[in-house]
Amino acid sequence: MHIKKKNQYINIMIIPDSQHKIKNLRIKKSIVTTSIISLTTVLLMMFSITVYYAGSYGYLYTKLKYKDNIIAEKEQKIAQLSNMKKSQDTKIAMLNDNAKKIDEKMKSLDDLEQKVRRMLGLNQPETSRGEINRDERNISFDNISTNKLISEIDNKTIDYKNLLSEVTNKLDYLNSIPSAYPVNGNITSPFGNRVSPYDNTIEFHPGIDLAVDSGTPVKAAGKGIVTYAGWLSGYGNTVMIDHNYGITSVYGHNSQILVTVGQTVNRGDVIAKSGNSGRSTGPHVHFEVRLNGNPVDPMKYLAKEMK
Repeated sequence: MHIKKKNQYINIMIIPDSQHKIKNLRIKKSIVTTSIISLTTVLLMMFSITVYYAGSYGYLYTKLKYKDNIIAEKEQKIAQLSNMKKSQDTKIAMLNDNAKKIDEKMKSLDDLEQKVRRMLGLNQPETSRGEINRDERNISFDNISTNKLISEIDNKTIDYKNLLSEVTNKLDYLNSIPSAYPVNGNITSPFGNRVSPYDNTIEFHPGIDLAVDSGTPVKAAGKGIVTYAGWLSGYGNTVMIDHNYGITSVYGHNSQILVTVGQTVNRGDVIAKSGNSGRSTGPHVHFEVRLNGNPVDPMKYLAKEMK
């Protein structure tokens, strides 16, 4: 037996103002139900899509934020490395500058040491140190170490300069003192009291007499400046040399004078030719040494042997 299902409706009354008639809408209940289901489905789909895209956006945002953080960290590291490089470049430049200063100081010290060695006739070392350790493997060229080493080099340089001054003065003194015989001859009359060859009385002889042939070259006994070159009573043709240090040498009885007053002479320079001028009994050279104007024994200055 077939039972016909009765359609169900939903009535919707629309009541306008008093001037219009009431309208009645009659809609099948199945249509309303279908519409509600469809609308719900659409809303659910829209909600799902919204949730999906919201999730995707959140994921993308998080991922982009993460990448931005990584990029920011890398940029920060790059900036740090750049600053570190600048700092290292500055430090390297400072170390190079300090190393250059030390090299210049060391070269100056080496020059002084070599000069002192040359003046003293010492052999030059293969590597000069000036008693300062310059092993570059053990040298730190930071400012503190550099200043300490420079101070040490400066102090050693002052020591060498003082030593150089002392050596210069000593060598000048050694070169100046009348230590060389003016001629190579026998000493016929020493310094001091003697019997006069003229009247057999005791007299003081202020020098030594060296017997040589007339015309023998007479040489300066040391470095100095000629202060007298001419005739002197009793001494004949005479040359006097000032050697500084209060020392003067005298060469008498020459036949010829070969230097002039003010002339600088060195030890061994020929200054005259021997003779028999003045108060003399034969060809010889009268040689005197005066200290602060007073005659002293020349043998205190002359070398032990004639050259």
